[in-house]
Amino acid sequence: MEKLHDLKFFAKPPKGKMKGLLIVFAWIILWNFIYQAVHGAWHDMPIANWAFFISVTIFFMQEELTYKARFWHTLIGGAVGLLLAAGLVTVDVLLVKSGVPHLAAVMIPLTVCIAALILLNPYLPVFFNNVGFCYFIISLINAKAAVEKLPVYLLSLLLGSIFLNLGCSGLLALYKKAMMKKTAAKSRGEK
Repeated sequence: MEKLHDLKFFAKPPKGKMKGLLIVFAWIILWNFIYQAVHGAWHDMPIANWAFFISVTIFFMQEELTYKARFWHTLIGGAVGLLLAAGLVTVDVLLVKSGVPHLAAVMIPLTVCIAALILLNPYLPVFFNNVGFCYFIISLINAKAAVEKLPVYLLSLLLGSIFLNLGCSGLLALYKKAMMKKTAAKSRGEK
């Protein structure tokens, strides 16, 4: 049975949690600073700001997974969501061109995509998950761009996953290792 959490309006974080959160905070602010500082220079680069930065938000929302699992769920699940969105738009356009009424042309691929994201999750959770669902929905805010900018969105997801998620995970792993050494030294009576 899955572990449920009680509703808490106020909580005392476990020892070391705030330092870990400060590492995450500093890493995200650093990358936002870098992005803003060179935004003019990067303006023509194929980077979609939302697809780059949302990866780290989603990465840290998956608290039940290890960092390694989070990385793959975010990268692969996000890519699947983007591909499904582009596929939905493409199939919709093709069906409308072949004479299928618009409502049916949208509902057929939409039903298939949502069914895949929800019903295949228990069997292929790295591919079909909530991350994919988020990228699917967000990329469809501008359906035309979901197809036209698919390579840009995929590249942005990849770069966000590498720079933000792997980088932050590495820093957190170093912090955790240092905390474990400190705890071990304390238990041996060292300072």
